[in-house]
Amino acid sequence: MHSTTMTTRLSKASAALAFATTAIFSAASSSADEIRFGNPQSDANPISVGIMSYIDAVNANSDLTLRRYGAALLPQPEIASGLRDGVIGMGLVISAYLPAELSYSNLMAELSMLVTSGTPSDAVPAASAGAMMEYVLFNCPECLQQFADQNMVFLSSGSTNSYDLVCRGVVTSVADLPGLRIRSGAGNFTRWAEAMGATVVTMDSSEVFTAMSQGVLDCNMLSFANMIAFGMEEVAESVLFGVPGGVFSGYSPNVVNLDTWRGLTTEQRAVLLGQSAGLIADITIAQLESHASVMEAVKGSSIVLTQADAATRAATDVFVQKDRQVIIDQFTTMYGMTDVAGRVEVAADLIERWKGLTAGIGDNRDALAALYQREIFSRLDPATYAME
Repeated sequence: MHSTTMTTRLSKASAALAFATTAIFSAASSSADEIRFGNPQSDANPISVGIMSYIDAVNANSDLTLRRYGAALLPQPEIASGLRDGVIGMGLVISAYLPAELSYSNLMAELSMLVTSGTPSDAVPAASAGAMMEYVLFNCPECLQQFADQNMVFLSSGSTNSYDLVCRGVVTSVADLPGLRIRSGAGNFTRWAEAMGATVVTMDSSEVFTAMSQGVLDCNMLSFANMIAFGMEEVAESVLFGVPGGVFSGYSPNVVNLDTWRGLTTEQRAVLLGQSAGLIADITIAQLESHASVMEAVKGSSIVLTQADAATRAATDVFVQKDRQVIIDQFTTMYGMTDVAGRVEVAADLIERWKGLTAGIGDNRDALAALYQREIFSRLDPATYAME
């Protein structure tokens, strides 16, 4: 009798706890009063700088309440599944964690080296973000469908600054690369390093500092703006700017749970869309400010800073053009995508278009926000977008 009573009490308690937990998560992801926003990145990360401004702007201009939750709730690899399952209502999604599920938008991200090759751009992150958003929203219905299949709604894309080479020895051109051991974080960067005669080493970013300190690794590919964040200033002897080039644009800072989105009013959806222009502009400016801050910090140090010379840029341009076919073959074979060559042409044209649109305003927050609003977000109808 005692055992049965205890079991019954435990069962009731477990059921109550499960109900309470479900209610909390449901309310967090779909309530018009408060929406949980998953962003595990550090406060200093330029993406977080933009997201925090976005949250403030949405909260100030609507009856919504967005509340940011960090890695204690969900680490970055679990943000997409958290959105899918309704644990959070909005969040920062990195599409590389879903290579097959978001293959169509990942194709555009894989073409990132086109942003820094060919026609020069004085606004690389601004142009990259604009091209990515226009591609996904207006030229790739399959991209939007794949987000919907994951119970998510795509709103925007951001971009890092271009990638550089941070090395423990003095590296000033591609002529210095043969035989060096370089850490790469993406397929196109890996192929570039190998084409330049280097040996690619795969490791987690958290291991790079130790590997360079011990001489296991010669160079790391990353945006110079992130150099101090990863402690590279303590082990680096040189930075070669402009190569490998390319950016990381495979992230979407304000993805919305599909059920949450459809549960909002048209006016609320309009605010989430309308404030996205400022979000991407803020991220872009934060990237540039981070670059300037790091440059000031290393000024006067013994680190040799070199801009890629004409021969180095030319060698990279040749690689980028050849690599287009490699990307086409990979996405056709690995993911069964059709007309990949045609999609690549569309993407390349959009990148060139956005190099022109952002020329001269890449460091102007308000001008960028106005540009994104005019060219992207004004074309989306909050009454119908992602509603069926």
